[in-house]
Amino acid sequence: MTNRIHALLRKLIVEVKLLPGRALSEKEIAALLHVSKTPVREAIIRLAEEGFVTVVPQGGTYIAPIDVQRYMEACFIRFKLEEGAVVEATKRHSLEDIARLKTCLGQQRAAAEDEQFTDFFLLDEEFHRTIFAAARLPGAWSVVNQAKGEMDRMRHLKRVFAVRRTEKVIEEHENIVAAIESGDIERAREAVQLHLGSLESKITELSKNPKIWTYIEQVNTRVTKKRVSRGSKLPA
Repeated sequence: MTNRIHALLRKLIVEVKLLPGRALSEKEIAALLHVSKTPVREAIIRLAEEGFVTVVPQGGTYIAPIDVQRYMEACFIRFKLEEGAVVEATKRHSLEDIARLKTCLGQQRAAAEDEQFTDFFLLDEEFHRTIFAAARLPGAWSVVNQAKGEMDRMRHLKRVFAVRRTEKVIEEHENIVAAIESGDIERAREAVQLHLGSLESKITELSKNPKIWTYIEQVNTRVTKKRVSRGSKLPA
């Protein structure tokens, strides 16, 4: 039950359906889901450890602000681990792994054509998870998945503001699969580096979308004001 509640809340936070600064009430969540407060409390503790929520002593629990520094750290972790995974997948993949990757690509094309962008996001996740499986490193994907929460939240913000590059993503995925299938390690490394980009490219990408920066600043400012307002009512 804790895992299910954690997954649900994490999904709502990552998809920016629970906005930064939103208060979380164990009692209300438990009542809504018809469960006891214990699994809700345990799920919130896990979310706090992942940086998604902030617990203020005597002040409540809130969805954490969008943190650009944490976003950059998540990018760094993913870049390094996924580059290594692609190299290993190139060495160790099976025919079944390639078939799964190609099936995922076909589903991505269909989702893009139908403008099902949430489905496209989920299929993108499946594609990259399959690379780690082909590398025989499924546990490493779990590490990446936990670390990249802020990266996913930023990706969903781009979706909200209609910043999309679906056709380019599919083309880059095709190049990664072709390189893995060919067994060419350097070609595979270059393909995944081109796809994921660099820390510098991520900053440049955000700077080209001022609406996202403005939104982040407005939301985080609102969070700070809420905290100050609530904190001022607390006894000294």
